[in-house]
Amino acid sequence: MARTYVKKGQGSRYSNEDFQNALVEISKRNNIRAAARKYNIPYATLQIHYSSQADHRGAGRPTHFTDLEEKFLVGAVTVLQE
Repeated sequence: MARTYVKKGQGSRYSNEDFQNALVEISKRNNIRAAARKYNIPYATLQIHYSSQADHRGAGRPTHFTDLEEKFLVGAVTVLQE
């Protein structure tokens, strides 16, 4: 009998809006730890994103193509299929 993997953990505990608000608050020379406590975001996450070591939010690697490039490729493929 095969087992079904159940992911443990809660995932993201904060909204994208809270994340952006925390980054804005930090850029106004406020303390990173205070913003982390206020918005319930891990200190390390805010520190990495504020120091520009991470250029995307979320799990996994960033995509190879930008959204605009992907839309162009999809359009080109649909034209070629016709």
